[in-house]
Amino acid sequence: MRHSLILTIFSLLLVSFKPGEPVAILTCKSVSGRTLFSATLPSFSYLDTANFSIDGSMIAFSGSDQGDIIFDPDNNILTIYLTTASKNPKTYKFLKFWALPATFKRVKHDKQSGSQFHDTYEFQAKLVATEPRPTADKITKVIELTCQLDYEL
Repeated sequence: MRHSLILTIFSLLLVSFKPGEPVAILTCKSVSGRTLFSATLPSFSYLDTANFSIDGSMIAFSGSDQGDIIFDPDNNILTIYLTTASKNPKTYKFLKFWALPATFKRVKHDKQSGSQFHDTYEFQAKLVATEPRPTADKITKVIELTCQLDYEL
């Protein structure tokens, strides 16, 4: 039974991140540098990890949290909505992120051998989330960020 459980967990780990699957790495920071947001988004269809911090206080999201991601580079759209499954006020957290379409631009397009490519986008975005700092309000104000998105296949 135990051997079967270990095999099942190992199999799930192997299929959760597929080789050759496109991976997007998002990194953002505020003008002051006090606010940071980063996320790893395989295939732009699910969340691998996300971290949001202000002044060193951080909240983290993982693939087990609920998330909706919309990426449409032809129309300059990237939105991310993350939340915990728990509605317990002590453990509940959320994050809403949206790119500002007028600022969205592809700054690098490297076509490699075969169908391999690497695109880099830069844009401004806004974010509102559960406040990570214990002494602040429960929800942040809307924060503007400068972002870079690296997307590889």
